[in-house]
Amino acid sequence: MSAVNGKQNDPMHSDRRTAAAQAAPPRHWDSQPETDKWLASHHFEDATPTIPFRIDGWLAARGPAVWFGAGSTGKTQLLLWMAAMIASRPEHRQPTWLGGTINGTGHVLILTAEDARSQIVGRLRDIVQNTMHQDTAAAASTCARLHVMPFLSMTEAEFGHPNASLLRFGEDRVWRPSGVMEEVRRYITEWNARHDDPEDRIVGVVMDSATSMAGFDGMEGEATTNFFFYLGRLCEALGIFFTIIGHVPKAAFVPRKDPWGSAASRLRGVAMWTTAPRMAVEVRLLQEWREKGGPYYEEEALRDLFPHLDRKDFLVIYAAKANLLGVCREPRYIIRDEQGAFREVSPPVSVDSDAAGDDKPSHPSLRKKPKAPRPASARSDRSKRSDEDYAPGTELVMRVITLTYPDLVAGQCVAADRVMKKLITLHAEQPFPNRELVTSASGGGKRKARDGSIAWHFQRLEKRGVLEKRNSRHFFVHRPTAQTDGL
Repeated sequence: MSAVNGKQNDPMHSDRRTAAAQAAPPRHWDSQPETDKWLASHHFEDATPTIPFRIDGWLAARGPAVWFGAGSTGKTQLLLWMAAMIASRPEHRQPTWLGGTINGTGHVLILTAEDARSQIVGRLRDIVQNTMHQDTAAAASTCARLHVMPFLSMTEAEFGHPNASLLRFGEDRVWRPSGVMEEVRRYITEWNARHDDPEDRIVGVVMDSATSMAGFDGMEGEATTNFFFYLGRLCEALGIFFTIIGHVPKAAFVPRKDPWGSAASRLRGVAMWTTAPRMAVEVRLLQEWREKGGPYYEEEALRDLFPHLDRKDFLVIYAAKANLLGVCREPRYIIRDEQGAFREVSPPVSVDSDAAGDDKPSHPSLRKKPKAPRPASARSDRSKRSDEDYAPGTELVMRVITLTYPDLVAGQCVAADRVMKKLITLHAEQPFPNRELVTSASGGGKRKARDGSIAWHFQRLEKRGVLEKRNSRHFFVHRPTAQTDGL
């Protein structure tokens, strides 16, 4: 006992203990139970239960997200559009994307192991020119804020790794970040360290895709867990989002009775692919179900507005699962034209603020059991409208005629299909009141056009002397006046 006490009082022994403590590695969180570092009360001042959005309702400012769908549905083009909107200066773009406000601007890093450099840059060029309608200077400004890493096009000197996988299975049989992931992190860290202005920093990553870059099979549970845990810590440390393009199996089926509630189950991989990210968003085509009494079409009313488009030209975007306050719980609809440009055709909606983790959609039609779409042959509410109900549509048709033919003169031929195409294009960019009062279907036989169709409105303009029909073609006579023609 005395020997022990003597050792404790020995100053030389005390110095040795101090030196040993200084040389020892820092203790981990689980070896410091006597400290108060982990007590919640010490973090009240800077605590918040919410996570800010980079795009309200659709993209958290920090954290991983997965946007998934079948092949060739337009996922890559859609997320490149998102990246370009975030990278654009506010004066060069619309303030919203998919109905959600874009908060701030910044650089975006694009990782792809599926497209060559010329392909990915060509896609971006089409987006800024055709979808965003930017001029040469604005397009150059936007693309200068997009960092593209096309691994397929890099030389061996630029990229010496055997593949672009972000996770690897180590010799210790543990899934860890690969050298590629470490270089991506270093690139973002060093770039942001050189730029003080937040708008000149990299604020997020788009990864195309999980199949070609994750480095593991989606059904590998431990790898998926390690992957998203690392990404979550990476995003928190660097203050960025990390959006991953995922896929669904080729045989994935969208049921007619519950297309929304089954969305998360279609994502290929273990459950962590939908539970670990901040959001999991499905991108798919408008559905057509062929059953007894069918075919049945999803969003028949929307298709009526764009009858010249094929079903595969419509994209449906829906938050399948999320653990954020303020997630948009309503589907959004987008159409693609021949140049590959996107136009949103969703009705205006407000961003919902359901409780965090609540996966029930807020849209009234989605809270209850969905009704089966009517057969395409079923009669719509048009049959309940009278001639007077359609009258405002004739005024709209006349307005679009003057926009289609700006130098309209007497005797000039006016084509109904050309006017209808112009109406559809303009309505997609800026919705017109009374658009539902003009349809392209003729119907009703040879003499009498179907009520509300473009041909029906042309007949009304004939009766008012605005148009004249000769040999199945219409010719302009004079511009209508409110006093004489009732327009």
